[in-house]
Amino acid sequence: MRLGTRLVALVMTMVGTAHAAEQGRPVVYAVKPSDVIVPEGETLGEYRRVIQPFRNWTLICDESFKSKRRVCNLTQSIVNDQGAVVFNWSLMATADGKPLMMMRVPATVGMGQQIEIAMGQAPDRIAARIDRCDANFCYAVIAVGDMLRKHIRAGTECAISYQDARIGVVAFRAPLDGLLVAPERIANGERRARNAARSNP
Repeated sequence: MRLGTRLVALVMTMVGTAHAAEQGRPVVYAVKPSDVIVPEGETLGEYRRVIQPFRNWTLICDESFKSKRRVCNLTQSIVNDQGAVVFNWSLMATADGKPLMMMRVPATVGMGQQIEIAMGQAPDRIAARIDRCDANFCYAVIAVGDMLRKHIRAGTECAISYQDARIGVVAFRAPLDGLLVAPERIANGERRARNAARSNP
């Protein structure tokens, strides 16, 4: 090893030792908790999350073995060039089976702001007002009506924008493409699974 290399290694070792001494406390290691938060009333080991990727969208299903209940949603996230989530929306259903779209934006956007969606060439427009915020996100919900259904069938690319008090207007494009295909493939897969179970008792 050359003298210059030895000196660099020695300096790095000294700096690392000094840094550890400055910290004044031992390094503590712990088990990382699961990313899946088990709801109140459920039991560890009896609650399962299944994640299935599709084009542009991800299917997330939470299943309770105790209650025999399964809740699914299709979700898509848009990130900036630093990898931070600037927008997320999920197709889900109400308790009585009506479809809706839940949208999430950073908490810095704030209550009362609007998320604007423009779809198609004309375009068709939807404005959703934020009605709830927590420490991480603000939320807005829209029903899936005829206009949105039309663009889901067409796989339209949407122009979405909102005002963030910290950085100004945030604008980007988000595709609906893949959202129609996913439920069809899920249904086909479940039919195949049921048929396989019947043929292999």
